[in-house]
Amino acid sequence: MNNVYYTKEVNCPVCMVKFETTKIKFSAVRVVSRDEDFCAYYKDYNPMYYDIFICPNCGYASSENAFDKISDKDKELLRKAFASRNVSRNFCGIRTYSDALDSYKIALYTAGLINSKNSYMAGLALKTAWLYRYTKDENEKKYLEMALKYYTEAYDKESFPANNMDELTVIYLIGEISRRLELYDQSIFWFSKVVSHPDKNSNPRILKMAKEQWHAIREKMKKNKNENICTF
Repeated sequence: MNNVYYTKEVNCPVCMVKFETTKIKFSAVRVVSRDEDFCAYYKDYNPMYYDIFICPNCGYASSENAFDKISDKDKELLRKAFASRNVSRNFCGIRTYSDALDSYKIALYTAGLINSKNSYMAGLALKTAWLYRYTKDENEKKYLEMALKYYTEAYDKESFPANNMDELTVIYLIGEISRRLELYDQSIFWFSKVVSHPDKNSNPRILKMAKEQWHAIREKMKKNKNENICTF
């Protein structure tokens, strides 16, 4: 392939078929900016398009980091679920925006079949929301709501670190996603949990972002209150 893409050989843990899937070289990735919920905007090539591996034989889909981390019990469950599946689409080559979006939806569906951890489901849902955000599609809200649900359940039920995130980051994301959904009181509650967390100094970047967002929301709520008073 050219100097942007390369192929990676993968062994499907469900059907045991080897296949090659496309990746973007690290040297070709250029981050232009990031949103407060870590959504990155890239110049030219978006590596997120290729984060999901999908077996062209059985259709098993998962993020690259979790692709091989599947129990024997879940492998057997998926084999039974996929037994009558006709895989008519191949995601192994260069992907379009539509391919990338569908790959995350398939991964979410697959994860739901085996009751994957909430933190993992949350990450898939959040990245799906980002893909919709790139095109200013209103479906972003649906997947932000899904991500909020899963992150909240992960906080309540899982031990940390979870899905490569520490507890402070998960708490921050719950606050930030709540802010984006205009759940301002809820957002302030979660940002304040970051600020008062006993391990807050272990992640100064997250602490700084939580403080900034907390103060920004309080100012917004104060402004909205004053504007409402002025209308009477």
